Amino acid sequence: MKNLPISCATNLCPRAEGQDAAGYVHDLIRFHREHGFATADFGITMLDLSSAEGWKPQVEQIMTDATEQGFSFYMGHLPFMGGISKSEEVMTTFKEKVHNGIDAAAALGIQYAIMHPNAANFPLVKYDHDEQRAVTLELLSPFVEHANRVGVNIVVENMRVVSGKMQCHRYCMTAEELCDLADTLGVGVCWDFGHAHLSGLKQSKALEYVGKRLKAVHVNDNGGIEDDHVPPFFGSVNWKDAMHGLALTGFEGPFNFELNLGRVPAAMRGDFADYLVKIANELMSYIE
Repeated sequence: MKNLPISCATNLCPRAEGQDAAGYVHDLIRFHREHGFATADFGITMLDLSSAEGWKPQVEQIMTDATEQGFSFYMGHLPFMGGISKSEEVMTTFKEKVHNGIDAAAALGIQYAIMHPNAANFPLVKYDHDEQRAVTLELLSPFVEHANRVGVNIVVENMRVVSGKMQCHRYCMTAEELCDLADTLGVGVCWDFGHAHLSGLKQSKALEYVGKRLKAVHVNDNGGIEDDHVPPFFGSVNWKDAMHGLALTGFEGPFNFELNLGRVPAAMRGDFADYLVKIANELMSYIE
């Protein structure tokens, strides 16, 4: 068994209607600490990423609170799109937000900033590996270069098929494609267990291939059809196999949940958080 620090995305704490980002993060830091979470996966998109003037005041207040409470953010999720838009205006805005998100991640002291390896992947039945690899490298390379300049480590996340009902292939749904991209960019890997399950992977074998590239995890479950992001044991992921795979990587980072919590009532979030800690401890007993 491994005793990894337990983490969750920053949607675990209930958010009051109209509450600004800085006020919300102040509350979630206290909430995470009270319920046994050592760190958090910071949702960078909650910040105003339209300009530096938007995110800087928010981050300054957040860092003041984090320092006072002795809390840090190990990882954070950058903006992402499902594919490459043909609209130049949309892509320009997206790229600006990602660059601002990387700067915000640096200011937040985030060690690993997660990116989706976006690709123009439709129609899925006409998958072209070389074309999608080239398009993805063209998009992500400037972000990685910028992150290197400001001291942020980028990691790329494994993707999933759009639906388990469809016969298709999506770029970076396999460990081989993901690691090839990561190695070419000179970055690490984030492994989403739910995405891998949807893609029909044997997770122990895939994670053995990922190996030391693994820097962050997204722990969630699903029934093999849709990307449900429910807690472990509420879907059909083989968690003993998945945790054996995690053991094979030698991973020492946070055991981080990424869940869809929109329907969990605010009054139940504390009990739910306590339950997640119990789930984490159960799963970590399988890491061998």
